[in-house]
Amino acid sequence: MPYQTPSITLKKVLPFCLLLGILLVAEVIGIYIGSSFLANEGFKGYWVLSRMVLPFIVVLLLSIPFKSLYFSKPQLSRISPYFLGFFVLALFGLSIYLQFFAEDYLQYYRNGRSLATLHEINRFQRFSIFTASTVIGWELLYRGFIFGGGQYCLVKHLDVETSIATFMMAVIICICEVTFHLQKPIFESLGMVLASPLLSYLTAKTRSLWPAMAIHLMIEFIFGFSAYVYSVN
Repeated sequence: MPYQTPSITLKKVLPFCLLLGILLVAEVIGIYIGSSFLANEGFKGYWVLSRMVLPFIVVLLLSIPFKSLYFSKPQLSRISPYFLGFFVLALFGLSIYLQFFAEDYLQYYRNGRSLATLHEINRFQRFSIFTASTVIGWELLYRGFIFGGGQYCLVKHLDVETSIATFMMAVIICICEVTFHLQKPIFESLGMVLASPLLSYLTAKTRSLWPAMAIHLMIEFIFGFSAYVYSVN
């Protein structure tokens, strides 16, 4: 009997489209209202709703199992130490670059304020709260709900091979992350072209989003520390 290509129906495509559509629309809306909605001392309440609460509801309604969302403990393989070592060296290089060679770039985060003003400890505390409320939610959304949930929908409903589904979702997430960073200095958008697929690959290899989240948080704190506390005059 000749092989027949599985037919693609609306019922099969709908979960994948709903997952991406609802969550990415919520993220786009956040660009315009995320800075003020439920904000308190740097804590952006909208990101909690759109990156944690809403995705949880969508995944629940689409019957996507939480075990596919990479919330589990990392599973280290033979290549994992080398991969993590690469990120450690990259973070060290980033800190050196920001400390000595990125004065013009850091002005974006200083917003014209003097270093004497920025050295006030409460400013860095507010930045830390802001980072926690955005980056943690960012990784939960992209590397968890969208990456893991999208893989599940592609494999389960559309019969896509796991490796191909992983590649497709890594590309989709990279496009989204680069696009959402276009509102920042071009340095960050270009950095995401490399960092996004690497973080997605790390998530897939370790079967966990926590290593990628830890690296992303370290990147943000290096940026913040350089801009607000430790950068050159």
